[in-house]
Amino acid sequence: MNYASIDIGTNAILLMIAEITNTVKEIHDTAVITRLGEGLKQTGALSSEAMERTINALRGFKTVIDKTRVTGISCVGTAALREARNSAIFIDLVKEQLAFEIRVISEREEAFYTYLSVRQNFLDSKEDIVIIDIGGGSTEIIYGNRENFIDHVSFPVGSVKLTEMFIKHDPPSGDEIRLLIDFIRSTLNFPRKNHVRSVIGTAGTITNLGSISKGLKEWDKKQIHGLILSSKRIDEMAHHLITKTISERSRMAGMEKGREDIILQGVLLLKEIMSYFGAEELIIDTNGVRHGILCERFASLNVQSETVE
Repeated sequence: MNYASIDIGTNAILLMIAEITNTVKEIHDTAVITRLGEGLKQTGALSSEAMERTINALRGFKTVIDKTRVTGISCVGTAALREARNSAIFIDLVKEQLAFEIRVISEREEAFYTYLSVRQNFLDSKEDIVIIDIGGGSTEIIYGNRENFIDHVSFPVGSVKLTEMFIKHDPPSGDEIRLLIDFIRSTLNFPRKNHVRSVIGTAGTITNLGSISKGLKEWDKKQIHGLILSSKRIDEMAHHLITKTISERSRMAGMEKGREDIILQGVLLLKEIMSYFGAEELIIDTNGVRHGILCERFASLNVQSETVE
């Protein structure tokens, strides 16, 4: 049988379809930037335009799901749907128009699903792992090892929120960057675990950073999953992005369409978190919540994340 997992985030929505046999084999994986949480920081609500964009993209997902003869669907929502006062309206519209039942998950559940998705790649490691999951509306820092989810820290700061809070010029002014960095540092006040040389990074900011680093003309998961970027390389890329306008960023090799206006803010957040931990390198993991949901549902099976088209 085939099973679908949908993750509705603040900036993007993601669909994974897996074939379930004696393993969980990924056969389709895609993401669409819809910016569901656009303006949420200012208004406290989802805009009708953002809801319409997201429902239209979900309608495209439904077409893929129907063609793939999916027999089961898990659909979850994260930060934007946790925070918006009118999220119930969106959830009802999706149910009415597409028959998708959205379950809004807590920060802890989001962190746990991310941990499950990443743990698959570290089952042979005896070291504790630290995972950074930068979303559009929130960021999770996750601690675990090959056996257990240990702890997590979640704070309501993401690439979309930082952009709406601080960036008014294109390219951003020096004052805007300084205020943004000062704000990030003020949020990083949680207890640190022991010094870690490497951290694992997931979600769109980080995977797109890998794509830009490789100068990819089109997305290639195989080239990004497991890619290691040094803190020095990330610093260099951040300094390069700061000098570019949104239009110039949009023409950079590897830049995901629709992420050019928020990528810098996400990378600056990543830089500060890595500095907080004293981490020297980032290991990119292209899995995420959508994979973790299947890891939990089919816990006795091995989840294979290599996409077969």
